[in-house]
Amino acid sequence: MGTTEMKALTVILGSAGPARGVRDVLTDLSAAGLVSPFLWIDADGLRQGATQVVAAEVAGGVETEVALQDVLATRIIDRVRVCVVVPCGTGATPVDAGFERAMAELVASNSGGAQVSRLRLLVRRPGEERSEAAVLAPAGWHNLLIAPEDSRGPGMGHISLSATGDPIAVGRHAAPVVASVAGLWTDAAHAPFDHVPVLPGDALRVVRSFYRRLDTSHAEAELRRQVLDFGGQLPLPSDVGTSVVYADDVASTAQSMAHAVWSRHRHLLEGNRVVAPPAAEPRTIGLREALGMFLSFLGAVLRNAPAALFARVTNRVSSSLASTAEDTLFGAAPSAYKIVVNGVDANGRRASWSEYEAASKRIAVALDSVAAQSSAAQRHSGQSGSPTADLSDLWRDYQRGALTLADASERSPYLPAAQVGAHRAVLRSASDVVPGPADQFADIPGIVSATLDVHAVDPADVLGINEIRDQLRGLEQDPALGLEARRTNAALGTWASRVGRSYAVGFGGILAQRLTAILAEARGLIERIGASTEPEDLAAVTAQRHQRLVRRLQVLTAVFVVVAVVAGALAHFGVFSWWVGAAVITLSVLGWCGFVGRAFMSEQQELFQLLAEREAAESAREANQTNLRAALRDVEVLSAAYRQYLSWSRALGAFLAKPLGTSADVRQVRRPVEWGLPLSTVVASGSPEPSQIKRVAEQLRHDLLSVGWLTDQWDSAVRDAGEVLGASGQDLRRNPALLASQPGAGSGSALDEWSTMLHRGEVEAGGASLLWERARTELSLADGDLTRRLVDSVEFHADGRVHRSGLDDFLAGVGSSSPRADSDFFDRAVFTDLASTKGLSAVAGSVPSTARLGLGLVAVTTQYTEGIAEEDLRLTASDGLAVPREILLAPDLPVRSSEPNNVQQPSARTAFEVPVADGLNF
Repeated sequence: MGTTEMKALTVILGSAGPARGVRDVLTDLSAAGLVSPFLWIDADGLRQGATQVVAAEVAGGVETEVALQDVLATRIIDRVRVCVVVPCGTGATPVDAGFERAMAELVASNSGGAQVSRLRLLVRRPGEERSEAAVLAPAGWHNLLIAPEDSRGPGMGHISLSATGDPIAVGRHAAPVVASVAGLWTDAAHAPFDHVPVLPGDALRVVRSFYRRLDTSHAEAELRRQVLDFGGQLPLPSDVGTSVVYADDVASTAQSMAHAVWSRHRHLLEGNRVVAPPAAEPRTIGLREALGMFLSFLGAVLRNAPAALFARVTNRVSSSLASTAEDTLFGAAPSAYKIVVNGVDANGRRASWSEYEAASKRIAVALDSVAAQSSAAQRHSGQSGSPTADLSDLWRDYQRGALTLADASERSPYLPAAQVGAHRAVLRSASDVVPGPADQFADIPGIVSATLDVHAVDPADVLGINEIRDQLRGLEQDPALGLEARRTNAALGTWASRVGRSYAVGFGGILAQRLTAILAEARGLIERIGASTEPEDLAAVTAQRHQRLVRRLQVLTAVFVVVAVVAGALAHFGVFSWWVGAAVITLSVLGWCGFVGRAFMSEQQELFQLLAEREAAESAREANQTNLRAALRDVEVLSAAYRQYLSWSRALGAFLAKPLGTSADVRQVRRPVEWGLPLSTVVASGSPEPSQIKRVAEQLRHDLLSVGWLTDQWDSAVRDAGEVLGASGQDLRRNPALLASQPGAGSGSALDEWSTMLHRGEVEAGGASLLWERARTELSLADGDLTRRLVDSVEFHADGRVHRSGLDDFLAGVGSSSPRADSDFFDRAVFTDLASTKGLSAVAGSVPSTARLGLGLVAVTTQYTEGIAEEDLRLTASDGLAVPREILLAPDLPVRSSEPNNVQQPSARTAFEVPVADGLNF
């Protein structure tokens, strides 16, 4: 007896004899779950001198010894009903009147503020002599005589009960009336005398009761299962003005949604790339600028210092940054370089995608230290050095896309619902949207599983599937494992083709394809940077060319000086005239200048060509390094996105497989009572045809599941993630939106933990109870038509046989008011002729009550007379009316002849006396 659930306490006082039969039947009804817990105090078993009143607490058919005072002191009780079962028949020993008063006063004084109802139920059959010890109607009590009759319902005929000495036979008919009067029927708030005033004086009433219980647990459980458990099949939601259909082209519908999500968020996952600038166009130099450059060159030659001029030009290009980057790339992270470029780890094994992710991170970290020295590279790429990206919007749209494919609701203008003609469409199966835990590939032989250390393959893990297939191809050459590896690889390929048409795998395939492509790009950039040769040192090159030029100019200058000196000497000594000498000297100077100018032009042209080539190489090198950093960042972002994709796919797959979860509120199916109940008490079960349950379930689904019905269920699951995770979900309890930015699979984050719990079934959505309550409301508001389909045929047991009937015939008016029932009469064998003549046997009060139990019900009707005096009752067997008795053999009556017969036949039989009652009264 639950302390927190119990608000009313029923205390029954009884003695030996017929009262013990009432106790036994009530105990059986308790075992069947039909009556609430109660206390039974046996007056014959009280201990002398005891300060505690010992009672037997009966709950679920089990008796437990308790103290009445302890029960009153430790439980929250609003009302206490003190009931006394008073057998009045021949030889009965009822509870002592003093003990009745003592117990009533004890309860009243010790129950605090609880209200107390005092009830005495008299048990007596017609034909029994009244017990001298029985007090019929003491003042201050509801004195109720249980009518000795049995009937199916109010207003119907009844069977008069004859005298019997069997306590069980007495209890069989009296116990249901006791349960009704004392408010013991479970699930029924029926206590007809709680608010009825006690009759004055020694007046009493005759009472009878009818009880019906329709248990629809089995039908309701089956209906609940068909309404709430989709079995992976997505229901067709209802839409206003049109109908929703299934999309037959699953692959096209799913891929369209996956590409729509990718196109909308691609900029978050892939950065920009730079292109090396084209070679600089030759610059046009004016005459003045050219003359200035020539004079500068000429002065440098005269000073024997053209190398300084070349150094000033070549210093515009520096290779320090490129050299540092290459040293970092190929020196500081050699193992990462080996993974990215060669695709193998340090042990020579094929690298997995997670190893690529780690290697890219190491290379990116190494290059970031170099990239910090050149902000120009970052300005060109438009990227910062940080690989962190907030992908919350991406995963919200990924969720919206999955839910839209499942319930046809347009949650974003960029992600429209699928269309088939003019109708919205949904995918037929949850696995076509996001494969769930049941779609894992687990058909891996033990020896192969142990070798690969793989026990199951997640359908959303596209990269993992490819890696396992590569490993299986390698095992196919093994003589011991080859056959099993080939079979497993073939089965895995077939399975991958089946799940590959889903929306989740389609989106994962895009991520995997882009990740693979960018890894190839990074590999090519690393190889290109590694293959580029170190450019020659311009200072050294120009120094060599300077030496050659200086030697040539020195020789030429010496020659021209010698010619000019010889020409001047010859003119001085008169070998030829000064005009000729001057001409020779002039020609020598002009020739020297021309030669020097030509040398200047040649050297300048070659120098600028070297500078242009060097600048182009440096630009290409810087572009490759910038693009490599961007590619490595994209690898890291895409890898992080892929991990988040795995977590969200696990969560969505588990959710869509059971979007409503499994509710624990499943009504217990009671074992049917097959024998022993009187006509007035019937327990039945609904037995609808499976086709009826299916039609009602389809109608309820159509009415309850409209377009967008998954929104509330999914939002509730995400909102409850913080509560599910406990301490690790503290931030999510304050802001559930943070879940979308959490790292994914393998990170140990809140998202990783929550999605794993959903995937393993440790956490489920909790919308089943709420939706089922809506279904019950829909059943009650559907003008009773849907409910009537399920309970129109009921099945019950009577005397060990199964009976079927309609609902109205089963109820027989119990639980409802009708003029016929209110104008009914009790069995007149209880009343004196005068009382019957005065109409005292008429029903003066009828208290019907009906409580719904899901689709079933509990109906109780208790009827009673107006207050009558003891003199109005027939209390002895010789009070003027023959005692009802059972006729064992029908009398033989002479058959009247068709022809007159005047001969008097002597009769061998005694006169036949017609009984006043044959057990059937109408």
